[in-house]
Amino acid sequence: MTDTSNTPASTTGPAVTAATATETIAAQLLTALANLQSIMPGLLKYDKRQSPRISASAKFGAQSIMPTVTMITTVQPEKDPVLFNVAAGQLAKESDDQLTPLAEKFAEFAVDLQYTIDTMLSNVAVQALQTYRWAQHVVKQPGGEVLQSYVDQMSRAVKKTMNHRKSAAAPAPTPGPAKPAGPAGAQGFLASNLGATNKDEAEDVADRFEQALRDVTEE
Repeated sequence: MTDTSNTPASTTGPAVTAATATETIAAQLLTALANLQSIMPGLLKYDKRQSPRISASAKFGAQSIMPTVTMITTVQPEKDPVLFNVAAGQLAKESDDQLTPLAEKFAEFAVDLQYTIDTMLSNVAVQALQTYRWAQHVVKQPGGEVLQSYVDQMSRAVKKTMNHRKSAAAPAPTPGPAKPAGPAGAQGFLASNLGATNKDEAEDVADRFEQALRDVTEE
């Protein structure tokens, strides 16, 4: 018998190529994230417990900064002149004006990144359901019993998915009045002509998943 305990792992093949590609992407994103974190002085860690209170006071701060700065710099009260820090107020205002839109774009990128990954997984899910459908037929044939454990495992996964879909079902919202069309060519920040294509691709994947799911559950 050949001893394979010391056989080196394969350094080629689709799995290795995929792992290398994603490791490169992950490393580049981590480097970019680290650079962003180092740029912003005094960056705070998000605290979901305090976030509602901070957001509420921040809204008031955004509205009250400039009137207070104007009053302090115009009237220049002699009593307690450090009651309001004009420099801190101006910095907060400029940060809100210039950095809040960027924060929204970073959040949008995070959502887009997860959506892209989910779309990749959805494509694979369609293929897995098609494979499961094939296995459903083969397992009933002579010699097909070797696929029984796979069929059972996939059956449980499909049932779990169906149960989640039923529990998440909700009445469709009543459509509101149509929004007026925006100016021609207005596609948003950093939007590309691939937007429609990406939307069509995701819709196609979702439709194919729905059909594949029906195929394996209607028998």
